Amino acid sequence: MKDNSKEQLIDTTINLINENNGDVSKVTVREITTRSGVAVGLINYLFKNKDNLIACCVQKIIRNIVSSFKPILNIDNNLDDLTKTKVKLIGTAKQVFEFLFSNSSICKISILSDYNNYTDDSNSNMTIMGFKNLMNDLKIEELEKERIAFCLTNSMQIAFIRSFTNNKYLGYDFSKEESRNKYIEDLVNTLL
Repeated sequence: MKDNSKEQLIDTTINLINENNGDVSKVTVREITTRSGVAVGLINYLFKNKDNLIACCVQKIIRNIVSSFKPILNIDNNLDDLTKTKVKLIGTAKQVFEFLFSNSSICKISILSDYNNYTDDSNSNMTIMGFKNLMNDLKIEELEKERIAFCLTNSMQIAFIRSFTNNKYLGYDFSKEESRNKYIEDLVNTLL
């Protein structure tokens, strides 16, 4: 019964988040319970509160989207390994960064949830592993690849979370796509 109720709450909440274009402030406990047919007490029992339920749903939404990203893989084979890796990382990182800014409400929840409750299958860690896998052409240690991917992912996340102050401190105006792209290019070139 509880497993079915838990999945019903998650599915209903995800539908409401999607219906409200990611604006989780418009998703109410009353609407969740009415649509799911599950009592408020079970939300508290299963998730402790609405915020935890929302965070669980957002993580699931993001995980499904992240798994659909298409990494840049078709690179000119005449390029050296470092240049090929930079092209792959820059192209893929731009996709991820644009996604963050296009879906800011749910992405903030996802990133902050990952920071508060890190797990090996968190969205942040899956992003790190995805970036690491794009560095297969580089002849460096696996741990070094993971460090670079970690720095890339976390630099993107912090830049996104603090995007309102970045122009002052970093010189990038993240309200403009060309400035976001420049940040990614500079970041990858600095890391590699």
